[in-house]
Amino acid sequence: MQNKFNEEEEMDIYNEYIYTTEYEEYSKDKSILHTFLSTKPTSLLIRGLPGTGKTTLALELLAASGRPGYYISTRVSLKKIKEYFPWVADLLKDEYVVKNSYNSIDSNNDVPVTDARLGTSKAVVEKVMDFILTHKNAVIILDSWDAIAKETNMDERLKTEKSMVYMADANNSMLIFISEEPEHNTLAYLVDSIITLEMHYKDSFRIRHMKVDKMRGMQIDYSIIPYTLKGSRFIPLLSKDYSYPIKPIQFDAIKNSNEFISTGSKDMDTVLGGGIRKGSIVLIERENGVSKSYIAHILASLTLNALKNRLPVLTTPAPYVPLKSILKYVKPFCSREELSLYTVFTKDDSSDDTANICKLTDDASFNVNQTCSIYMRNVTKYKNTILTCDTSLADVNYNLNEVINGIRKVKSNDGVLFMVSSRNSPLFDVLQQIADVHIRLFEDHGVTLCQFMRPYKGIHAIILESEYKGYPYYRLVEVV
Repeated sequence: MQNKFNEEEEMDIYNEYIYTTEYEEYSKDKSILHTFLSTKPTSLLIRGLPGTGKTTLALELLAASGRPGYYISTRVSLKKIKEYFPWVADLLKDEYVVKNSYNSIDSNNDVPVTDARLGTSKAVVEKVMDFILTHKNAVIILDSWDAIAKETNMDERLKTEKSMVYMADANNSMLIFISEEPEHNTLAYLVDSIITLEMHYKDSFRIRHMKVDKMRGMQIDYSIIPYTLKGSRFIPLLSKDYSYPIKPIQFDAIKNSNEFISTGSKDMDTVLGGGIRKGSIVLIERENGVSKSYIAHILASLTLNALKNRLPVLTTPAPYVPLKSILKYVKPFCSREELSLYTVFTKDDSSDDTANICKLTDDASFNVNQTCSIYMRNVTKYKNTILTCDTSLADVNYNLNEVINGIRKVKSNDGVLFMVSSRNSPLFDVLQQIADVHIRLFEDHGVTLCQFMRPYKGIHAIILESEYKGYPYYRLVEVV
């Protein structure tokens, strides 16, 4: 496959994904947070209810800025901050701590940290003003500004806020106000940028959103961005619908164990406790709006890993998927010997001499019997045969007894049946009842998420990384 990207473009694409994948590469990231910081804003209001991650976001911005900082807390002590966010410990230095009767003092500090829980509002504001005047190009976090300003009347509060924002601008500093107040407050009209953090529940799991309400000097491509707080970090979940290797390569498979067959994804294997247990039925429930690219990656990762482990794979794609689209996720990444173990059932009239192509008819019973016959032929020789089928758009009324008998053959021979289905499929109700593993795929503001229904393992974002890996590859990022 010809590489259509130059080296610089390839690196730009790569950096877009780092933020949601390898967090130790955070400093190299070109994420939305870094883009925001590059505009050199004077003031930012981060607002949201408790538990939304306001402090986490503020500390991430401080860390990403590389600038001197001053952190003032009215809610949490420095000791607790370090416990909750161990990755900020290196930012806090003793020589910059402002010492007074209510300051937290720590011998390993980098950022001035003032514990304002016992201080007066006037004293805290004076400390902030003094720090702005004596430290140019700094970041000052006021956590929370509500508590600091509560002792002043509205007129005095507005005057103080105007003065602080003006002084920060004059000294190339940035003020980060953290607030739990309603949307309408005095700060909303003064600051350069406003980010609102929200959360809602899906089947008892929390999903958080970052709303960019105001961002001077920056074009906003995504006004609502899902994020996770995994590892006490603030990780925006930005993803693309399509990902295909820039330079297809051969790769080493993940080895199967005595009990489990790998999905081809280390993250998926980990969540499932080691992979797919042999003799299991897996249901991938696809909700409306989920891009077929994600289905293709999940199935391709499983298929390729199985073939490289010398396990036969039989696949029946969705009716709308042409044969060439199926093979493009398999052929470039396998040897001819490995491809000889691959069988595709299709109504497509195209042909290919590298894989085994079996033509389907309009007779559903014939199709099921044909599939089972070839499956059993492979089992007698290889055992642990993989069978994948996408019924999400199928309108065929299968004979359920024939389908169930076919499923029994898979289970009794330690194979794996991987079924993709939607709720309007005629087979969905049966599959939902008998599935050993049930994973629901849905979309949330442009991000594809998978919810583990059985086993009950929470919600994860699916990140496609094939462009850089050189083969169909995806990661899971837990939504915490």
